[in-house]
Amino acid sequence: FDKSAYPLLAIAYPSGIIPDMRGWTIKGKPVSGRAVLSQEMDGNKSHSHSARAQDTDLGTKSTSSFDYGTKSTNTTGNHTHQFGGYINSFYGDSSHTSFQPGGGAWTQAAGDHAHTVYIGGHGHTMYIGPHGHVVIVDADGNAETTVKNIAFNYIVRLA
Repeated sequence: FDKSAYPLLAIAYPSGIIPDMRGWTIKGKPVSGRAVLSQEMDGNKSHSHSARAQDTDLGTKSTSSFDYGTKSTNTTGNHTHQFGGYINSFYGDSSHTSFQPGGGAWTQAAGDHAHTVYIGGHGHTMYIGPHGHVVIVDADGNAETTVKNIAFNYIVRLA
């Protein structure tokens, strides 16, 4: 609106815009926390609910039996390692050895072996038994139950 054409209205609405009240209700401006013409959305007052999952007895549960039989590994682990140096004795015997630069030596072959393990048929049984669970529903909502509203100053005029 033209503030110069409506100076008294411009005092109440200095922006020159009258709020569109379609779909809104008027609420007197609270003592604190809101400005005149501020909007508040609708909502329920904060509340909570109690909840509980029904106790149940799951009893004893078992897996089906399975026969794993006998399991074996193969014999392809045979191997050797080479390292540098000659093996000599400072004392001329075989109990005192050292490695000298040049040449090379090999470890003895090892690892040529297998394993056989019997696992056999078996199953598993587990007792779960009766139990329940606590369910918590958190409180949610506003400080008060509200409808969509716009805050206004209620003005009482003495005549």
